[in-house]
Amino acid sequence: MKVLKIALIVIGAIVVVLLIMFGIYLLSNIQGEAESFEVNSPELEQKVLIASQGSDFKNALVGSLTTYLGKKPIYIKVIDVSALSEVKEDEWSAIILIHTTEMNKVQFDVKAYLDKAHDLDKVIIITTSGPGDWKTDKYDVDIITSASKKKELPSLINKILTRLDLILR
Repeated sequence: MKVLKIALIVIGAIVVVLLIMFGIYLLSNIQGEAESFEVNSPELEQKVLIASQGSDFKNALVGSLTTYLGKKPIYIKVIDVSALSEVKEDEWSAIILIHTTEMNKVQFDVKAYLDKAHDLDKVIIITTSGPGDWKTDKYDVDIITSASKKKELPSLINKILTRLDLILR
């Protein structure tokens, strides 16, 4: 009886430790809300919408993209992915969606947008995941994957800008 009691206490302690570790993992990987802002005049012919989740990595990515694109005659609007339901795709020359996979799936708001979108040729999806190699074949859309590591930013930005140039031509 004493051995059973000790075994249950050890198992209980292990479960508690695992739950605490899982909670810490969830808290450290929770996505914030991206700050909305605009760059350049909405009267410009070419318009790029960037919808993102908020995190240090995604904020740095959005900042780099808007700094580079802001030097060109392109109107840029940045929104949080939660506002995608209000987006009218025909108002945009290109749409960049930046999100983290959630339980190995496309983020909810991004999925809802993709499910109703008519012109996926002007959409670029940037998906961050732990190993940086997650892809989906559910949508016929340009997907770039990356781990959320600062050292990945230069090559990721080059890939996005190369694909964006093809869309904007």
